[in-house]
Amino acid sequence: MGIFRERIAIDLGTAYSIVAHESSAKFLRIPSNIALDAATRSPVAYGDDAKIMMGKAPVNQFELIRPLKDGVISNFEAAGHYLSYLVQRSRKNPLALQYDILVCVPWGATAVEVKSYIERVKSFRTSIKLVREPFAAALGCDLDVFSANGCTVIDIGGGTVEISTIAHGHMIFCSSIRAAGNAMDQMIVEKMLRQKLFEVGVNTAEEIKMKYGSVYPEDDEEEFEVRGLDRRTHGPGRTHLRTETLRDFLEPLILEIENRLKSHLKGLPPDIQRTVLSQGIYLVGGGALLKGWKTRFQKKLGVHVTIPEEPQYAVIRGMQKILSKPRLYRSLLKVSQANH
Repeated sequence: MGIFRERIAIDLGTAYSIVAHESSAKFLRIPSNIALDAATRSPVAYGDDAKIMMGKAPVNQFELIRPLKDGVISNFEAAGHYLSYLVQRSRKNPLALQYDILVCVPWGATAVEVKSYIERVKSFRTSIKLVREPFAAALGCDLDVFSANGCTVIDIGGGTVEISTIAHGHMIFCSSIRAAGNAMDQMIVEKMLRQKLFEVGVNTAEEIKMKYGSVYPEDDEEEFEVRGLDRRTHGPGRTHLRTETLRDFLEPLILEIENRLKSHLKGLPPDIQRTVLSQGIYLVGGGALLKGWKTRFQKKLGVHVTIPEEPQYAVIRGMQKILSKPRLYRSLLKVSQANH
């Protein structure tokens, strides 16, 4: 790479975006939030700073936006500002005149949605390449996507769940659910309000989900405190919640993922189905951090589950592999550009 050119990978997510530079082993994990001045439409905060403002900043002064919904760009203006910010945060060489940027998109993204990614990033001095997220996720798990045996990866992100089986460097079958981590947070908010007359924000919902959330009964069930707004007193308050109750809040979406995996496995060609059932599946994304996935899928579906270390970084690890050896993975990039 010349001194005036840099390579950057961006895992653009609904809840968080993760950025990697070709020369660094460290990742930047930045909330996919931006705050715009309501009058001038200019950005006033990004990432953590913008996320903190959600639900607190005056709505007549600031517009708080998540530029992506269900894994794809939903607000083009905000996405352009946010992507520019990600590039600026990740750049290492102030003299760089050109950026080679690798951006991942969900397998289920349409041709129109894919075009929107390219248009947003092309507003910079960039060469843009896209990789479909399941390929990157599999590479991040150290799986051989070119093998004839096939591998299956479930990626539970903020906006989408994608269950993908890959073999020979191609997608054999992909099942998508356009509801994931963000939908779980919203479920917690709504059910706390409905069942306990207690109001919490989505940030609080996300915190308790990641700290206490589970998908299968645990030996160490516990009770924990939640702070928010008590609707009965109309003032700040505290309530208590048990981990079993929190799991019940999340169960509708967890069950949908389970049933989708079951139908996905049944839809595979018999030879690949046998291989997948013998080798197991891999679980990645922030949602993989919920406790109990391995036990649930083993007991209910008879499927062994492997969760790599720091599963929320699996996709960006795979993208780094592509950055370092673009020729080796050229065919994956070619498949990724195709319309689906």
